[in-house]
Amino acid sequence: MPNHFSRDEEETIIELMNIGVGRAAAALSRLAHDEVLLSVPKVDFVSIDQAQAAFNQLLPKALAGVVQSFEGFINGRAALVFPEERSLELVKAVVGDELSASEISELEQDTLAELGNILLNSCLATLGNLLHRDIRTSLPETYSGTYQRMLDALHQQPHSMIMLVHIDFSLSSRALQGYLVFIIDLQSAQTFHEALGAYLEQLLSGSAEHKS
Repeated sequence: MPNHFSRDEEETIIELMNIGVGRAAAALSRLAHDEVLLSVPKVDFVSIDQAQAAFNQLLPKALAGVVQSFEGFINGRAALVFPEERSLELVKAVVGDELSASEISELEQDTLAELGNILLNSCLATLGNLLHRDIRTSLPETYSGTYQRMLDALHQQPHSMIMLVHIDFSLSSRALQGYLVFIIDLQSAQTFHEALGAYLEQLLSGSAEHKS
């Protein structure tokens, strides 16, 4: 699949997502009272079949998580995903271990939705703010099921090229690992190019002024 972005634009996207997930990690650390470890974002421009193959390789069969739509200068969907059998562990990290199993189970869906909202919004808001562009998010939707169901929920325009941003995260004191996934519909590629171009031009202008 052709990549419509230059090397500079790709590196800028990774840099911006890195800032966004760093802020998201700080938010999760405060909620879970634990250190959050994050990988460097991995960005791939893929077809829907290639995305499915990547999820098949990276993700366990049974997943739990949150899906959220966004629109503005870019459109797409984002997800917070992790192994389904570990979802209660993530909830316990936030609400505390002193609650009973039934109480934690009752809080699971609302807690996951709030976690997804905080983490995904942190990344998307950072992207919009740094690029000086408008971006709006929908209410989060919780789900559980296979990676295929998650992919179907994320990707609703089968003929578009997609940008897949994959980030691993884990909590240092708990055996928990998850992923943040962003699928951006690149039918809106032109506005993305314009925003990245303006950002790079601003950086170059600031660098030239600093040297002079």
